[in-house]
Amino acid sequence: MKRLIRKWKRSSLYKKSLILFTILLLILTSILLTYVYNSMVLYERNLVDNYIKYLALSGKITENINDDLFTISQYEKDNAKITDGLKKVFKSNDLKIKKNNKLSKDNIYTYDLYNDDILISTVSLKSVNSYKRMAILTIEEWNVEDIETHFDEGIYNYEISVPSNYQVIVNNKNLEDTSIKSEGDVAGLERLTEYVEIQKSKTYTLNNLVYKPDIKIYDENKKEVNYKVKNGKIIVSKEFSKYKTLEEAKNFIKDDFDIKQFAENYSLFLTDDLQGSYHGFSTLEAYLIKDSYMYNMAYNWSHNVDITFVSSHRLKDPVFTNERVENFTIYNDNAFSVEVYLEKNMIVSGKDKQDIMHDRLYFIYYNNGYKLVNMEAIK
Repeated sequence: MKRLIRKWKRSSLYKKSLILFTILLLILTSILLTYVYNSMVLYERNLVDNYIKYLALSGKITENINDDLFTISQYEKDNAKITDGLKKVFKSNDLKIKKNNKLSKDNIYTYDLYNDDILISTVSLKSVNSYKRMAILTIEEWNVEDIETHFDEGIYNYEISVPSNYQVIVNNKNLEDTSIKSEGDVAGLERLTEYVEIQKSKTYTLNNLVYKPDIKIYDENKKEVNYKVKNGKIIVSKEFSKYKTLEEAKNFIKDDFDIKQFAENYSLFLTDDLQGSYHGFSTLEAYLIKDSYMYNMAYNWSHNVDITFVSSHRLKDPVFTNERVENFTIYNDNAFSVEVYLEKNMIVSGKDKQDIMHDRLYFIYYNNGYKLVNMEAIK
């Protein structure tokens, strides 16, 4: 240090001036670069699309929210606060911000904030001032005009549908029956359960959660079940036994029921080609339950004038080609469904035409025989 001082004293005035000027220039350059950098950061942050993100990430949106106004679920983790949960969402990849063009007007810009797919807040910003930096950058100043919250039922809430003998665990707590919203038949099997007992389902509502919960679902054998969440809904269907071919499924089907023959007869019935009284209804009647959905539909078709308006045609030989009976689902000892595909070959107005049947047929064993209780077109 002393050597530097002695060297400085021996330096000429010119050298001293040059060094001082260089130091001053470096200081000014540093100040200028800092100013430019800060100006660019401020400009970028105050672009309206970026400013709403800044408000969320900084936690300013939660400043006027009163935690005491919200009820927290009994299944939530201890010491959870709604504001802490919001801050976590705002800093996570689950946050999605979308401009609400319908609510935006004049100098007011409105944004919807989503927790994944669930709307949790709507924020409106108004431009209250603007000023220039570096003569070319216009910096907007924003005021929060309104914050509307949409989490009266919590930041996270779910509707969970599972078979009635399944167990749902939320944050290591068993979901109790008091949370059951409804109980009923497994979706799609309502017409079967009119006549045979099949596992029912139950739907829970799970509200007022602050943090994303740990939800585990177990089947009747205590085996954990995989699931997906879509728009706050979890739907777990009963895993019924499935078999690709008739050979695999026939051990679970009583008697020697000819599914293909039945499907052919039903296809013929629809085009008024089935033998038997009432346009073939008497042939099908043995496979239908009186006053059931399928019975009434077939009866009305056979006794309605519309059946006489079927296009004039004749059947080719062979009548049916490319027939498939596959994809069986066994619901219990007395109920199953099967996918049927067949092409009925016809000549209509002198031209070849194929009438295709591609449906899932639902059968139950009732009064000593299989009866059709429902059918759904496969697209």
